[in-house]
Amino acid sequence: LAAAGWVALATPASAPASAPAGFRVTFLDVGQGDATLVQDGDRAVLVDAGLPDAGILELLERAGVERLDLFVATHASADHEGGAAAVVGGLPVAAVLSGLDGASTPGGDAMAAAAAARGIRVLPARAGQLLVLGHLRIRVLWPHPAPVASHVGADPNERAVVLEVEARGVRTLLTADAESGVLAQLALRPVDVLKVSHHGSADPGLPAVLRRLRPRVAGIEVGEGNSYGHPAPSTLDALTAVPVVVRTDRDGSVRLDLTESGRWEV
Repeated sequence: LAAAGWVALATPASAPASAPAGFRVTFLDVGQGDATLVQDGDRAVLVDAGLPDAGILELLERAGVERLDLFVATHASADHEGGAAAVVGGLPVAAVLSGLDGASTPGGDAMAAAAAARGIRVLPARAGQLLVLGHLRIRVLWPHPAPVASHVGADPNERAVVLEVEARGVRTLLTADAESGVLAQLALRPVDVLKVSHHGSADPGLPAVLRRLRPRVAGIEVGEGNSYGHPAPSTLDALTAVPVVVRTDRDGSVRLDLTESGRWEV
C-alpha cells in the first residue's frame, strides 16, 4: 500500500468520525446494497441509502454527518433507494437528485413524500448536469433523457445514474449498478477511485473498462454471504489489475482520506 501511495489505518467501527479537512470517500457497509458518502470539508453528498433496514442514519451519524448538501437516488431498486425516505426525512438535506426515472416504488414514493413534506427540491438526474458544491464538482454522465414509456418494464440498472466526482485534483467514478454495457458508451476519464458496478457481479466487459479508468482503488459494496454470489470470481480476477481493492462484506465500512500531502489514508 505504501508503494502505491496509500497508508492503511485501522479505526474502531464504533469511533465517530469528524468532518474531513479535505476530500473523503466512504463506502458504507449497508449489507447487500449501495451507499457511498462523499465529503470535502463540511460538504457532504450521499449516493444511495441501501435497503430500508440497513441503518443508514446510524452509519451517517457514525461518519459525523449532520446534514447533506445532496442526496442521490441512482435508480429504482430497493437496495439503493430503500433507505432514501429515512435520509430525506431524518436529516437536513439541501436537494435530492433522483434517478428513479418515472418509476413508482415504495422507497421512491416514500422519499418523494418526505421531500415534499420538508420542502426539499427534487431534481431528475440527466447526463450533462454539473453540480458544484465547494471543491466538489459532480458530473452526471448517465442516463440520457428518454421518455418514460421507452423504458417501462426494462431493467432499471441500465439507466442507473453514473457520477464522476472531482475534487482537489482527484477523480472518483460512482457507477451504481450500471455495468460495462453502459460504461463503454461513456466518455470516461482515468480515475483515482472506482465504486465497482452492481456489487461486483459478473461483467465480461469490466477488464476493458478498467483499462480506460486505471483506478488506484476499487470499492465493492456487497453483503456478506449474499445469495447472488457477489462478488463474482471473474470480477475479482479482473480487479487484480487495481492496486487496492476493498469490499464491505469483508472490511466493513471503508473510509478513504486524501491528506494534505497528497497521500491517501485507508
